[in-house]
Amino acid sequence: MNTAKLTLLALVLALLGFTPACGGKKAINRVDGDNNQVELLGSRKVNFKGDFDTIPVTLFEGTFRAIRIDVEGSALEMWDIDVYFSNGGHEDFNTRLNFAEGSWSRRIDLRGGARGIKKVTFKYKSKNVRTGRATVKLYGIH
Repeated sequence: MNTAKLTLLALVLALLGFTPACGGKKAINRVDGDNNQVELLGSRKVNFKGDFDTIPVTLFEGTFRAIRIDVEGSALEMWDIDVYFSNGGHEDFNTRLNFAEGSWSRRIDLRGGARGIKKVTFKYKSKNVRTGRATVKLYGIH
């Protein structure tokens, strides 16, 4: 290979390696009916044996006024949702939600305005073991 080709190859490889690092923010997934930006914060494939799980939120930039939960793959009953904030506080939603496969929760507003979310914990029970494990997706609403 000549010097020009090696230089070009090195430049292309350097740019490919640099691209993910300069992305920074997660892309907004969609806009809801009220024109709010909705962002996927994390997901968890839940266990048949377990009755408690956590979705860690690795996105520490940005704040959210509400959350929404989607369930795919199987039916699920969920209760006692706890949202832990990046400032150390937390909010407990003592509610009971019944999800059919492919359904989602209502908008769950967070008290105190927009805040950073560190993790969300929830208790659950799989409703139909024969249909497989459910995947719980957590969305933040800006």
